[in-house]
Amino acid sequence: MTKSNLLKSALSGLLCAAGIVSASAQLEYNAEEFWSQPHIRNAYLGNYELNTKTEPKLTEEEQEVFRELLELLTTDKAAALQLLLTNITAESSGAMDFMVGSLYAERGDIEKAMEYFIAAVDKYPNFLRARRNLAIMLVQNAKFDEAIPHFVKAIDLGSRDTTTFGLLGLCYVSGSKFISAETAYREAIMLDSTVKDWQLGLAKSLLNQKKYEEAIAVLEEILIDEPENEIIWISQANAYLGLDDPETAVAIQEIVDRLGKSTADSLEFMGNIYMSRNLNDLALTYYRKAIRKDPKRSVKTHVDTADILVGRGAFDEAKTLIADIRKTYAKTTPKEQDTRLLRMESHIAMNDGNTNVFIPILEKLIENDPLDGDALMMLADHYTTQGTIDGYARADLYYERIVKIPDIEVKALIGWSRSYVAREQYGKAIPLLERANTLEPRPFITRYLEGVRKIHIANMGL
Repeated sequence: MTKSNLLKSALSGLLCAAGIVSASAQLEYNAEEFWSQPHIRNAYLGNYELNTKTEPKLTEEEQEVFRELLELLTTDKAAALQLLLTNITAESSGAMDFMVGSLYAERGDIEKAMEYFIAAVDKYPNFLRARRNLAIMLVQNAKFDEAIPHFVKAIDLGSRDTTTFGLLGLCYVSGSKFISAETAYREAIMLDSTVKDWQLGLAKSLLNQKKYEEAIAVLEEILIDEPENEIIWISQANAYLGLDDPETAVAIQEIVDRLGKSTADSLEFMGNIYMSRNLNDLALTYYRKAIRKDPKRSVKTHVDTADILVGRGAFDEAKTLIADIRKTYAKTTPKEQDTRLLRMESHIAMNDGNTNVFIPILEKLIENDPLDGDALMMLADHYTTQGTIDGYARADLYYERIVKIPDIEVKALIGWSRSYVAREQYGKAIPLLERANTLEPRPFITRYLEGVRKIHIANMGL
């Protein structure tokens, strides 16, 4: 694996762990903000005049009701709705259902609006506006999959406006159908390039298809009008990360930070990037910022920060942070992060020379994972350094377990041989070193083996 690929792999893992899985994670649909926009509300409100050439016909009685309705629509819409409800029956024209649905939609009663739009479509399947308005209501009710066939039918019937295509794109995005979403959004933008929602939707579609360069171009267009929109900057940073360009991603995130628009997520994102590049001091800076902005953020951010502090030897600061993590996330710490904390605690305790603390911690690690080679090695090394008969016996028990773990077998064989050398039992050390040298031939193992052999021969008097 190349250095570039290694970096990319590391970043991917870190971002996944931080919850930033998708490059478009920030480009989310905000229903309240979306539906308050005039161009969206105008798409379905005030649709009362009927096109009798392409829509269901009114009976003479219904025409009379409709004439009275037109006067009420300008003065008293509540009375207009009551008039329709009084005169509508199961046999009424779908046009009557459509008008009732439109009035309910204007009042914000989405469920009732859908009920009457469905009735209109059932009575007259090619009723374009009823079909389109039903689709819009379904979207507003977050029933995206149900809305798609109605939008498609409306388009087939001739509805080729920006809102129809744009909302169809939203439905496809919500269902992770990003290729179809891209097509719909491009049609919407071609009809009206000023609607930012369609541009954002297109960017999200492209990002999820890993069309990073095209996504960047779209995001740059948005930034011309919204230069302080941190969501766009962050999305662009993610796109550059997808292009294996972490330097540009970091530079963009720093712009966001200077704008004072950083979120806890974006700050953690920067910390992840810097940590993957072994720039731990910078990583620590941004992790601290993320925690200050959101003290309740993910336990991983706190654990990553503590890990860096331990690596720098800032044990007192690390102990304080770890204690806070233990208190705040006592019942919610994932096993993986708990294991990391235990390792850090054992390291700190060993540095302090506090055997009463680090031995129980190491035993807890082994209890959680009987094949935890690092914890087993630390215990074996500890008992070896005691230099006592009991200590050596305990060390042997641990080494016997460790040499059965393939990933750490060579390290264990070398450690065990050194334990025997410390006891001056050179004859027992030699076969362990020979085995290690066979499994993983390395110059220092060969030299160490030769040295032990010489001492052994000398002691034997040969």
